[in-house]
Amino acid sequence: MARLLVDWELYATVTRDNTVIVEHRGHEPRTASVEDAAREILSILRDEGVVVLDEFQRLPERYWQMLALAHPDGALVLVASSLGVVSKVFSTRSPLLGLVAPVRIGLISLGDAITSLTPRLGPLDSVLWGVLLREPWLSAMPGVFSAKPWEWIADSANILYSVAQSLVGEAFSEEERRLTRLYEAVLRLLGAGVWDSRTLATILHHRGLIETPSPSTVTGVLEKLVDMGLVAKTRLWRTRGKRVYYRHSSPLLAIVYGLAEKHAIDEYPEAPGTLRETALALYARELQFSLAELLAEHYGGIPSYTILPHGEGDVDIVVLDKAAKKPIAAYEVKMGKCAHSDYQKTIERARKTGAEKIGIICLRGAVDQPPASLEMFSPEDIARIAISNARKAVETSTL
Repeated sequence: MARLLVDWELYATVTRDNTVIVEHRGHEPRTASVEDAAREILSILRDEGVVVLDEFQRLPERYWQMLALAHPDGALVLVASSLGVVSKVFSTRSPLLGLVAPVRIGLISLGDAITSLTPRLGPLDSVLWGVLLREPWLSAMPGVFSAKPWEWIADSANILYSVAQSLVGEAFSEEERRLTRLYEAVLRLLGAGVWDSRTLATILHHRGLIETPSPSTVTGVLEKLVDMGLVAKTRLWRTRGKRVYYRHSSPLLAIVYGLAEKHAIDEYPEAPGTLRETALALYARELQFSLAELLAEHYGGIPSYTILPHGEGDVDIVVLDKAAKKPIAAYEVKMGKCAHSDYQKTIERARKTGAEKIGIICLRGAVDQPPASLEMFSPEDIARIAISNARKAVETSTL
């Protein structure tokens, strides 16, 4: 994004071996020492130029004062792939304190992904693939769009798991933490759908990864993963004894880690058919949470989820108001065709959330017409909502 959208004169990338790849606009990139690159950056800034400094978290802190001395000349954009550097930049001892403003860039929203993909794939496939392509790097992988999303993940599971481990491992090293067996196990269990801290603690204690089955120990690990941006917390609405559902921030990593936990794909080969069945189940869960974010944005609310008592099932999407005190709408998500029985089940479950507006998302159309009390969304409707959300975001950003 910085390379494409910023009108830079110098683009500098700090490497792991403490050198810098320097690229002047219109010239071939070259390698320079940190000292020489810092001088070039300061020279451009003093001439009122624009510099992008990528992988900033790798720059030794002794150079931060040099950057601060160039203020307010030129414009300096710092790009970091680690949230840990933010706390250092904004600490009371940082020479950059007060000179920079943070902008967090997370995953691509489902709405933006659908808006981008719809002209090429059509509404249905843009919704299905948009869930995965919230990870922008995935678009460079071979075979994307060659099969159904969950089938492609299952068939590419081994290589995707290796990539996921590398990405997560780098995030830990940039945060100056080590990806231990405990963190790895938590990520795998979350991917497999184990979300409750008490259940996680019991499993991890049984595996010898924590000394006592105390939920507080696991909660501390989960909160560190939340701080790193790897794990997200979804509110639970009218769910007995629980307020938070922990899950992967990335739908793709959730599915890949889930396959690793359920099928040990990193150790043993697995029949593609079996992997596809599991991948479909994991994908359906991630589709639900991504659509919840899309509809929450549409209604101006907060995405949440309801687990009903006594094994009565769940309500896939519950949108709460901004104060998280009242439900705005409740929806079920069905990947197949919707029929009368689906409508009845949706009405019974959704009414227990207390939401006045209830509906069902039917990605493959409907066999029967829904009752008037039930709103039905097709892939075309979801695409229209996505495009509307994108337009609102642009209008808001330009005000």
